[in-house]
Amino acid sequence: MKINITARNFDLSEALQEYITKKFEKLKRFDHYVIDAHMIMEKDKGTSIIELTLAVKHSAVTSRVKNPDIYMGINDVARKVERQLEKYEAKFRERKRLAQKTRRK
Repeated sequence: MKINITARNFDLSEALQEYITKKFEKLKRFDHYVIDAHMIMEKDKGTSIIELTLAVKHSAVTSRVKNPDIYMGINDVARKVERQLEKYEAKFRERKRLAQKTRRK
């Protein structure tokens, strides 16, 4: 999965970019659902705002976190998005299961 990263009000370092890609390696298992990923990171007066938007089949998953530490914010966003994708996957599986259950024999 390719993540488009936008940094506002600061320069994105190589170390931070590597940290982001390492953190989102866990989301590889949802790769068949995710179409596009876009991360916006903004620094403002000691706080960091990290927003991640994933375009998935039939909808979008968005997570936004405010945190003074940018690395902790990335961790929080990763956790939130992973939870949302697990919920999305469970709903998708349930729909498939119900469709098979109601199929005529």
